[in-house]
Amino acid sequence: MKRLILLILILISILASTLHAATKEKIIAGVVFSGDLPFYREIHKELVRELFDKGYDQKIRFIVQRPNPDTLAWSNAVRKVIAYDASLIIVYGSGAARAALYESSSIPIIYAAVYEPERSGIKGKNIRGVGYRVPVSSIIRYLRKTGDIKKIGVLYSDSEPSTKTQYNDVKDVCKTLSIDVVKIPIRRPGEIGERLRLLSYDSLLLTSSALVNKYFPDYILIFRKKSVPMVAIMEGLEEYSLITLSSDPRKQGAILAKNLIQFINNRDIDSIKNTALLKNSLTFNMKLAIELGLDIPIELLTESDRVIK
Repeated sequence: MKRLILLILILISILASTLHAATKEKIIAGVVFSGDLPFYREIHKELVRELFDKGYDQKIRFIVQRPNPDTLAWSNAVRKVIAYDASLIIVYGSGAARAALYESSSIPIIYAAVYEPERSGIKGKNIRGVGYRVPVSSIIRYLRKTGDIKKIGVLYSDSEPSTKTQYNDVKDVCKTLSIDVVKIPIRRPGEIGERLRLLSYDSLLLTSSALVNKYFPDYILIFRKKSVPMVAIMEGLEEYSLITLSSDPRKQGAILAKNLIQFINNRDIDSIKNTALLKNSLTFNMKLAIELGLDIPIELLTESDRVIK
């Protein structure tokens, strides 16, 4: 009987040691969204799917935070995952990325959905990830083919460095085309409706700002009274946007998964190389063009990956 009890205790000890080792090997990764947007959700969904398909889903545990898109909320979300002893922080969008860099200079950070990271200041010894670029010259060229564009308003957020970079790119392109640019920085949701109503513009461009994209639909009735076209450089608001030229979130998620697997295997952020996605998807809302009485260029119909009729 004593021998049996001893054997059971030994087996329990071995099992406990095995479970402890397995738990120790599992990486705790904090995931911070810049806002609860469909674009970020698609990236994360693809990340999880890729990890599952490649057998890495049991090697990592995610602590997901979807804060409101503002500076304080991003910082609090990053601090929360750090408090959970996260050994890695994953961020979607430049707002959360900047907060993560500010809150920690030692914990490895992997980003996705950041436009022109280097130019936007999303760089450091402890950060790598998936950046992208949307040719704003192309989206403005397409827009001009639908009508006479003389003054374009640009909605962006001062708290999201990539969106400021996008604004500067639009300004540079429009300068060569003799198009006036109306600067519309947004710091809180209520300013969207206020600026849309008071400012003068004959077209509107939405940057990839999490703040702008999350709350813009709340003020769509104010915008529609202007009867002007809108273009966007992040998918998710195609029903309101005449033209959307966007990076593919699923492709970003797949590359992010590859980076994460590299980190799991090596436990070294330096093993990850920054990636820049240049290929984009074009959506043309022909139904909206008809409603606004705009021209429907053949070029847009033939070059679009998706046409909304």
